[in-house]
Amino acid sequence: MWPILRAITGAFDAILTPFAGLHPWVGLAVVSVVTGVVMLLIFGKTSNQKKISETKDKLKAYIMEMWIFRNDTLVMFLAIGSVIRSNVQYLRHSLRPLVFLFIPVLVIMVQLGIRYANEPLMPGDTAVVSVKLSEGAVPSQTDLTLVAPKGVRVISPALRIDSKSEVDWEIMSEQPGHHQLALETPGGTVHKSLDVGPERKLGKVSAVKARANSWNAFLYPAEPPIPGDSIIESVHVTYPHRELKFLGLTVNWLLAFFVISVAAGFALKGVFGIEV
Repeated sequence: MWPILRAITGAFDAILTPFAGLHPWVGLAVVSVVTGVVMLLIFGKTSNQKKISETKDKLKAYIMEMWIFRNDTLVMFLAIGSVIRSNVQYLRHSLRPLVFLFIPVLVIMVQLGIRYANEPLMPGDTAVVSVKLSEGAVPSQTDLTLVAPKGVRVISPALRIDSKSEVDWEIMSEQPGHHQLALETPGGTVHKSLDVGPERKLGKVSAVKARANSWNAFLYPAEPPIPGDSIIESVHVTYPHRELKFLGLTVNWLLAFFVISVAAGFALKGVFGIEV
């Protein structure tokens, strides 16, 4: 799986690199609009456009009937039943396209997540490095050491939590750079990237490194996964969350992505002649 994820991540690097020096909204807006168009085209190719058009026409007619005969209780109830039935038919016609949309949209969300969900640390920032051990491993009985490179300092002893199979350290970033933390175990060393920037610009930030063939390895493809035979299941670094401002409000990147992409799809459906 990793070669495929690496290729996809490299493709998104090429797409988003031109926007790295711009405000995060720019790249996010461009990708969201393109995603909206792609979603629209996939929906058009995989849905029964004729049935959707007919169902929407019937739905409009039933709603008009409800308005015209709003004083006739019997007709109103019959029209409401027809509206509900038409909505169910519309949803049924939409299910097939949603299956085809799920995977590409999920891939795009994952790639945006490793760029927009978190920001790199700044010199002087502190963070927690949490190591999750494999099932059955007892932290207090496991020889595990965190070794920090130049530019990063470990400022707390290891906190071993047996009930959670977890070992935590607090670290401090001292110099900008793409650093590599080393977690030394009896079975080998696992490296975890740590990004410290001179500024909080857009770029890949790997908050989690997970074992190969796990769900987290798919969700966080910014760096190679942990070998499957390692005693370490995952490593998590508490990066600061990225905040996007819009009209003075803080907007989550995922909400912004969905709103812009869906709005773009609806705005352009007439241009492509696609019923949604």
